[in-house]
Amino acid sequence: MSGRGVEDAVGSASPLADITALRSRTPGRTFRILAGILALCPVAAVTAYRVGHNVPGGLPGGVATLAADWSGLAVVGPALAALLLASTADAGAERVGLAFVGGFGVLALVTAAAAWQPAAIGVSVGFAVVAADRLAALGRKREWNGVRRAAPVGLAAVGVATSLAATAGVMPATLRPLGSGVALTAVGVVPLAVGWDRTSALAGVAAGATVLATAASAPYVAGAVLLVGGGVVGVPAGLVAFAAAGGTAGVVSALRDGRLAVALGAALFCAAGVPATVLRATGVVVAAALVAYDGGERA
Repeated sequence: MSGRGVEDAVGSASPLADITALRSRTPGRTFRILAGILALCPVAAVTAYRVGHNVPGGLPGGVATLAADWSGLAVVGPALAALLLASTADAGAERVGLAFVGGFGVLALVTAAAAWQPAAIGVSVGFAVVAADRLAALGRKREWNGVRRAAPVGLAAVGVATSLAATAGVMPATLRPLGSGVALTAVGVVPLAVGWDRTSALAGVAAGATVLATAASAPYVAGAVLLVGGGVVGVPAGLVAFAAAGGTAGVVSALRDGRLAVALGAALFCAAGVPATVLRATGVVVAAALVAYDGGERA
């Protein structure tokens, strides 16, 4: 099937067709903000639950039970967000890639172990299509704006593919540190796509310094929180601090400029952590699409 045929087949399928119809009556900015909220809330909630559940004392019994019962549905949020962004994408390849991510992300709801690998592969392939489209655009017209927007997308795509493959056993588990490192680097370079000013840079430095100080004063606690909450494996504290600094600077810069959707994307990058699960990986895809949005101007 040709690339156009695939796009038509995906674009005509429900629920993407319904979302596209709604898109024609709704401003794209509203859709991107909604996508950011849909993805950020469940991803951040699951991350907070995992951290809270593993700290001394844990969470109240009712909260822990409720979270355990419903956390499996969290992937619906970022999956629907990916479908929303697919309806707003200007490039056909990016539209197909995001639709793949959304569709296969929902597949992760199936509890059977056999469904996890197809979902992981689908999300990885979909994100690879999005990243390849960005890189191909750079080849057609080399501009700094295109490079800076493509940087977090390309790095995040490598991080997603490596982390999911190592988790699924397709690649050696020893590659998980590589996936963690690349994914955190993608978060650290978010200001390249978002921009920065003095205030956002200072906020980022403060966040990075706080992470370093915490890791130095309580290394075992910090390591446990990063592993459980962020899926971080085998990377130095300095790289985690770099990611915290970049993500925080991106959020502050976007908020100061009134770009709420971009700010949500930068915050989602931080909350998703290392994309070693389908939930985190789908969140990272949405985050990358939000922070790299170029207002319809291709590189």
